Amino acid sequence: ARGGSGGVPAKAARGRPSLMSMASVARTPSPPLARHRRWSSRVSKSGCSSRPRASAADLADPAPPADPCAFVLEAVARATATDHFVISAERVLALAAQRGLDAQDLLPEFVREAQKLAIPPTSKFHVGAAALGASGAVYLGVNVELPGLPLNASIHAEQFAVVTAMRAGERALEAIATTAAPCGHCRQFMNELRGAASINVIIPDPNDKERQRRHLVLPLCDLLPHSFGPLDLTHDDSLPLMLEERHNKLRFAPGSIPEASGATELDGAAAALALAEANAAYAPYSDSPAGLALVDSDGIVHTGRSVESAAYNPTMSPLHAALVAAVGSAGMGDANGGEWRRIESATLVEINGAPVQYAGTVALILSTIAPRAKLNVIACEKVV
Repeated sequence: ARGGSGGVPAKAARGRPSLMSMASVARTPSPPLARHRRWSSRVSKSGCSSRPRASAADLADPAPPADPCAFVLEAVARATATDHFVISAERVLALAAQRGLDAQDLLPEFVREAQKLAIPPTSKFHVGAAALGASGAVYLGVNVELPGLPLNASIHAEQFAVVTAMRAGERALEAIATTAAPCGHCRQFMNELRGAASINVIIPDPNDKERQRRHLVLPLCDLLPHSFGPLDLTHDDSLPLMLEERHNKLRFAPGSIPEASGATELDGAAAALALAEANAAYAPYSDSPAGLALVDSDGIVHTGRSVESAAYNPTMSPLHAALVAAVGSAGMGDANGGEWRRIESATLVEINGAPVQYAGTVALILSTIAPRAKLNVIACEKVV
C-alpha cells in the first residue's frame, strides 16, 4: 500500500477507514516511479532543472544531497512519484536549514519543478503551485485541462494544491507560491480558508526584467480586496471552513445499494470510500455534500469530495477532486487525454433531491475523457 495519504488494501476499506486514508485504495500497486519517468521524458529543463532527476536509488537514500539544487529536484521527485504531491515537513525543514532560508523562501523553487508536470493540452501554459501548511509540509499543485471539454472544466494549480493539502489532513495554510499571479477564480477559492486574508501569496516580480528570480510576497487580502466570503452567506464564524474537520452525518439511503451478483469487493470498497468522502465534503452553501470514487485499470481507487465556494463558480465537483487524487497517486493525465481512459468505473454518492446534483455533470465529463467508464450513483441521506 502507498504511504502518507495513500492506499490501503481493498479488504481494509470495507471497515471504517480513517479520512486520512481516503486518497486511494490499492489492489495492485503500480511501480512508484513509472509516472515520473513518463513525465520527465516530456518536460524541458533549465537552470537548476538542467540537472538529472532523482533515480530510484536516490529516492531510497534518506540522506539529503549536498547540492541544494539536487535537493529540490529530489524532494519534488519523491513527492510526485510516491508521496501524493506532498513534501514532508521534515524534508522542508532540512532543506531550509541547509540553505539558511525560511520555508516560504523555498516555495518558488518547488513551483518551478512542479509546473513541468502540468497537463494543459488546450492552453499549453504550464502552471505550478506550492502551498506551505501550518504543519510545515508543502503541497504541490499543477493545472489540469480536460481535452474536449469547456475551459471551465479545468482544475487550477492552486485548487490542486489546496485539495492535496485537504487529502493529507492539513488544517491551515500559511503561504502559497505560484507560477504567475493567481487568477480571480483561485483567489476566491482560497478565500474559503481560515485566516485567508493573511495567507502570503508569492508570485514572480513583474519588474524583474533581468530574470533574477525575484518574487513579491503579498497577503491574499491585497489580491482580493473587499472580498466576498463564507461569512457573507453563513453569518456563522463557528462553522468549519474548507480545510477544517467536519462530518456531514450521512448514511446510505435504504435500498440504495441493490444486491447485484456482479458486484465485487472492490465495488463495495469504492462505495464505502465515496460515502466517507461525502461525509467530509465541504458544502456549507447548498447543503449538498457528495463524494466520488474512481477505479482505474490497476484496481486503484481515487476519491474526491465536493468543495464549495461562496462565489459558487470556483466550486470543485467530487469528480474534479478525485482527478486530483488520480494525478497525484497514479500519474493519470497527459496532453492527449489518453491516460484518463484508465478509469474503469466511478461511484458517486449524493443526497437524492438535494439542491445541487452532480450525477449529470460527472456523466458528461466521463463520457468525454473516459467513455468506457461505468457510473454508479448511490443515494445517501442525513442521519436524523
